[in-house]
Amino acid sequence: MEDHTQMSWKEDTIIGQLHNSVDNAAMAVGQALTNPSEQFIHQAHEMIERADRAVENALKNQGQTDPVSLLQDQLSAQKEKLNRLH
Repeated sequence: MEDHTQMSWKEDTIIGQLHNSVDNAAMAVGQALTNPSEQFIHQAHEMIERADRAVENALKNQGQTDPVSLLQDQLSAQKEKLNRLH
């Protein structure tokens, strides 16, 4: 039972980190779209890279689950928005 609880906690933590990373990327992209300065665009790229690493981590640890897929789709949408600035 302890292993399951630990695994569940670890999965929740990974999804939580992924969710935060995707949210941070979305906020940074929104800021870059509102104020397309080099600083905000650079910051958005950094947040997207961080979220990409979180997605990779989640996929490696959990595989392709619904929460991971949903967050991965949200991140892809943010990438597309940011790419429109270039």
